[in-house]
Amino acid sequence: MNLRALDLNLLPVLEAIYAERSLTRASEVLHITQPAVSNALSRLRAHFEDPLFVREGRGVKPTAMTEALMPAVREALDKLRTGLEPRSVFEPSRSTRVFNISCRDASAHILAPPLAQKLEAQAPGIRIAWSQIHRSAVSSELASGRLDLAIDIHDLRGPELERTLLSSTDYACMLAKDHPLADKPLTLDSFFGLRHIAVSSRREGRCLIEEMARSRGYRITPVHRLPHYMPAIEVVRGTRLALVAPQPVAASAGLAVLKLPFEFISPGSVLYWHREYAQDPALMWLRSIITNLSKTPH
Repeated sequence: MNLRALDLNLLPVLEAIYAERSLTRASEVLHITQPAVSNALSRLRAHFEDPLFVREGRGVKPTAMTEALMPAVREALDKLRTGLEPRSVFEPSRSTRVFNISCRDASAHILAPPLAQKLEAQAPGIRIAWSQIHRSAVSSELASGRLDLAIDIHDLRGPELERTLLSSTDYACMLAKDHPLADKPLTLDSFFGLRHIAVSSRREGRCLIEEMARSRGYRITPVHRLPHYMPAIEVVRGTRLALVAPQPVAASAGLAVLKLPFEFISPGSVLYWHREYAQDPALMWLRSIITNLSKTPH
C-alpha cells in the first residue's frame, strides 16, 4: 500500500462503513454528513481501484478486497487510537483503548466473563485482547508495551516487573455424572487410582496432577494432556476419566464435582505489569477492576 498517496483520514470512514454496512449509519457514527462519507468512499475506491462496497438491499456489503484490507486497517487504527489517547486523563466510558492481557486458561475462564460484564456496563468502547504468552517472553513483552498485563504463576522474574497477588481458588475433581465414583467421597487410593487428564500449556514437565501424586507417594501418568479446560471437560463428560480443575471451572461444567481427599494449597495467580507503565491511569483502572473481581465469588 502506498501510504504517501493515501489520506489516512479516510481509513476511519472505511472502518465505519464496514462495521455499519450502511453509508447513512456510518455518517451518524462519524458525525459527518452522508455526502462527506460518499466522497470519502469515492476517493478510497479510486486509490484501491476497487468498488470496496456493493449495494445489498438497503445497505452495502464489502468486496473481497475490503475483507482482505480490514484486518490491517483495524490493527493500524487500534494502535493509533491507543497511542494518541492521553495518559493523564482516562475516561472509561469514552475510551476505545485496546488492552492486551496474557493469561492462563483457568484464570481467563474465571475472570473474562465478569470482566466483560463490567466493561459492557462501564466502558463499552474498550476491547480486551486475551492471549497466552510463553512465560519466558512475558517480561520483554510487558517492557515493550506490546503486552499491558499478565496473569500467571507467582515466580515470573524481571527486574522491572511489578505485581500483586490475586485471590487463589480451591480445586476439585470432576467426573462424568454416571461415573461409578460420582456419588462417593474420594479417598487417596480411589483418587489416585483414577485415570486422569492434565491441563497444561507446557509441552513437557510435570503438571499439577503429577505433582499432587508425587508429593503424596503416588505415581500417575495422565492419559491425555491438553492445553485448555474446555476440551478436557468434554473428554471427561464422555469417558471414565477424571480432571482436577479450579472450583469455578468445575462448578460451571455440568459434571459431578468431588472434593479432593487431601489438603491442597492452590497455586495462586499473580497480576504483573511493567514499572514504566505503573502510573498509566488506564492501566491502574484496569488493574483495580481485575484485582477486585478476583476477590469476588463467581
